[in-house]
Amino acid sequence: MSKKTSIGLVGTNGAGKSTACDYFESKGYTILSLSDALRNHLTKQNLPLDRDTLTRTANTLKAEKGADVLAKMVFELSKQYDTPIAFDSIRNPEELAYLKSQNVIFIGITAPIEVRYERIKGRNRETDHVDFDTFKAQDLREQDGSSSGQNITTTLESCNTVCQNDSSVEHLHSQLDAVYGTL
Repeated sequence: MSKKTSIGLVGTNGAGKSTACDYFESKGYTILSLSDALRNHLTKQNLPLDRDTLTRTANTLKAEKGADVLAKMVFELSKQYDTPIAFDSIRNPEELAYLKSQNVIFIGITAPIEVRYERIKGRNRETDHVDFDTFKAQDLREQDGSSSGQNITTTLESCNTVCQNDSSVEHLHSQLDAVYGTL
């Protein structure tokens, strides 16, 4: 079997990117997250891993080294793997454009905000301990470009395909099956 095409995943917080990663991992993909590169950077600096610190630090790195800095770091890392890669946590058009220039195909994952909030409460990550109003404010900053390093709405518009993840895992998997069949 020939090596499958690498993919990138774009979506709002709680939309189902991790579930999509699990799906692609089961198909032999290696998962590399742009957020993991950022978390490693913060851990080395002994800084907290809360969402605001992640966002602020990513914005600083992007201001200093370009909006696609995390994509470039993770793409370089991907070269050591013999498997196709699923790049997770792409959050701005420049990251997407860089990875598309490396022949990465993009899948957007969307879901209504109320559904996403319930999901983040259930997964219980350190960054997820927020009330609904805080979640909405963070979500708006990440989507509309008011956070200088993130513009998820515009990035989603540039995806090759978008999956609406508003019901069951099986429904999302059926949408991903359709995409996987074309890779």
